[in-house]
Amino acid sequence: MIAALIIILLILIFLAFFIGKNLTNVCTLWLFKTYTDKSVVVVIFIAFAAGIIFSLLCYLVANLVRLSHENEVADARNLGLKEKKKQEKLDKKVQKQEEKMKKKETKASEKSSQSSIESQPKPADKVNIEDRIHE
Repeated sequence: MIAALIIILLILIFLAFFIGKNLTNVCTLWLFKTYTDKSVVVVIFIAFAAGIIFSLLCYLVANLVRLSHENEVADARNLGLKEKKKQEKLDKKVQKQEEKMKKKETKASEKSSQSSIESQPKPADKVNIEDRIHE
């Protein structure tokens, strides 16, 4: 904390020295209009302020781009999750239908096996048929 205070005081002393030595120096400045006999210190502070403003604009634009990119990624991730859930639901439906079909097939095979057993002649019937043929 003390080191930061010392650094700030040194910067202020340097600025005061710089401004004091350059008060008499003048130059011409053009900002869409020509300004003559402007102090060099004023021109430097204008350049410094313009640099700060430009840096802040770049920072804000970068944040907006990053946020929009993150939103796109989040939207894509959500879309992927939604598609995955839909696919899981469809898989469950298909699985249920397959189970129903298997149940129907087993019932049909049980019925057909029962009907084929019932349609086979019984041994007692064979004897009766053979008896009838011989008679």
